[in-house]
Amino acid sequence: MKKQLLSFFFVAFTLFIASCKKEDALTSSSLQKLNANTKTGVTASLITGKYANGFFIANEGWFGHGTGDLHFYSYSGDSLVQNVYQLENPTGALGGSSNTLQFATFFNDKLYIVVKAGGPLVVTDGGSMVETGRISTLPGNDGHAFLGVDATHGLLSTGDGVYPITLPSLAVGTKISGVSGYTGDMLKLGSYIFVLSQTDGIVALNSSTYAVVKKFGAANLGFAAGKDGAVYATTADSLVRIDPATLTRTAVKLGFTVPSPWGAWRHAGISASTQENAIYIVRNNNFAGGTQLYRYVIGNAASLTTPFITLPTGQYFYGAGAAYNKETNELVATTINGSMTGSVNRVLIYDATTTTLKKTLTYNGWYFPAMPVFHE
Repeated sequence: MKKQLLSFFFVAFTLFIASCKKEDALTSSSLQKLNANTKTGVTASLITGKYANGFFIANEGWFGHGTGDLHFYSYSGDSLVQNVYQLENPTGALGGSSNTLQFATFFNDKLYIVVKAGGPLVVTDGGSMVETGRISTLPGNDGHAFLGVDATHGLLSTGDGVYPITLPSLAVGTKISGVSGYTGDMLKLGSYIFVLSQTDGIVALNSSTYAVVKKFGAANLGFAAGKDGAVYATTADSLVRIDPATLTRTAVKLGFTVPSPWGAWRHAGISASTQENAIYIVRNNNFAGGTQLYRYVIGNAASLTTPFITLPTGQYFYGAGAAYNKETNELVATTINGSMTGSVNRVLIYDATTTTLKKTLTYNGWYFPAMPVFHE
């Protein structure tokens, strides 16, 4: 009996060690073993609908074939659960096959999901992912990004300027004057809201009145809030720094070209560390196809001379490409197996200080990852 027990423990330990060395290859069938009673066979914490301990990957969906959705990575379960909006809202929909889920963000414990090209803005509870509200038809029929301003106010950027949103009723107000045309990412810092517009470039709005305070010229990527308190964005060839107290603009040359986001808008591949004076920039080809990520150490132009991270061979950034996770001091990158298209999707988790690749999660299918989404 003693020998049998020893043999059992030896085999179990060997299997455990082997499993720790394997890449997490996650397929639709293994991730979503559904049954009528529990919906998912993942972990108890996810069965209760609590999505607090982890992060999301927003997927734009396969255009013409189906709508996008979000996958959830659980820290405690060390697992990736697919299509959690549909999982928690079986009769709901994030648009249709011709709409593109391109943006999602947390604000005041709610998740705001913006579906581009004719889709809705959908709001869910941040812990359960159960839908709590929506705007079915967006201004210009093309919503891009949402920014929470305070408990009763938000902003929606669109293909036709920026619109105020009353919270929590989700009533859409009159378009803000002074910001026109195709607009994308927004950031509130200090007394200002920074908006990126194809027509007007970087625009600083008064955060209370939405009046235009200053325009800073054209830009391609924005925005990141640096640890030094400044706003960061990029032009085609430079990294721009804006002091939110004085609205002074300075710039440093990048040494590489940043493509224009306009026409096929995606959330910007720029983010900032909360632990170091560092700005992370995805070097993409249009909205996909890049393989390098740069880190700018604030005040050190030489830090931009070489890539900080180069993707493994055969992988390419898609969508925003990468973002900084302040909960774990990690960079979360989303890749596909082709320069513009691919059905092998990977989530790469890097140490944001050492660049050590800590984990690779793989999920197969035509999902087209748009961006990582973290809790506030």
